[in-house]
Amino acid sequence: MSKYKLNGLTAVVTGASSGIGRAVAEKLIVRYGCTVVGIGRDENKFRDFSEKLGENVSRFSYRLFDVGNREGWTELCTFLTKSGIRPDLLVNCAGILPSFSFYGENSDAELAVKTNFLSAVYSFETLGPLLKESVRPKIVNVGSSSSLCPFAGVAAYCASKAAIERFTECVALEKGIPAAIVMPGFTDTDVFRFQNFDAKSKTFFQKFSMTVDRMSDKIIKTIGKGTRRKIIGLDAHLMNFGYKFFPRLTPVLITKILKSVKSDAFQNITR
Repeated sequence: MSKYKLNGLTAVVTGASSGIGRAVAEKLIVRYGCTVVGIGRDENKFRDFSEKLGENVSRFSYRLFDVGNREGWTELCTFLTKSGIRPDLLVNCAGILPSFSFYGENSDAELAVKTNFLSAVYSFETLGPLLKESVRPKIVNVGSSSSLCPFAGVAAYCASKAAIERFTECVALEKGIPAAIVMPGFTDTDVFRFQNFDAKSKTFFQKFSMTVDRMSDKIIKTIGKGTRRKIIGLDAHLMNFGYKFFPRLTPVLITKILKSVKSDAFQNITR
């Protein structure tokens, strides 16, 4: 895939109220002069983001809806069409990680699938025709290292992230719109907000986590390079390597590592 010029694009970024999505949106606006429509649910966070953009705020707007809701995407498409806004770039960063537990012991599986996978499907179904009108169309879906290796306690999350990986690759082959999948390792974001993290678990994940600033830099660099599939982070590469060459051992090893933390956050997967 050839290099992709970011300067002056119009982009739609999901999960833009916080974390990776917000950092990607900010850098597209400030560094590359892009116009960004942010998607999220927390208006207070969007107002704070708008204030911090300062003189660049004129190139930012936001829409409030749940990305796992198809109607929200339909309404966004109608809004963009009526407003004469033609997106060039779609970056799906929204995601949710349910609490660590064996499958069936919480009710978050449907939420994970809708937020992590179906949101990307809905975005393509609704915005695909608009993207095709661009001379520089591109879709970038942010997946997870969890799609690279299964392990106990995150069945719905792993499945949803694996689904978005394959969906992205198939869309790239079928529809004529360049599409890329990015699989980041642990990143210090609020995606862990549903976890019962104590000091031990926080310290454990901070050892492996990349900062949001660094991760967003790498994602934007990946977009600009035109790479179709990118694994980011040492932990992500280790998971990919381990499961590829040691498919039985690696998931067991990950579970043992989580057990060794002796944290309440992992009590439902260590019995």
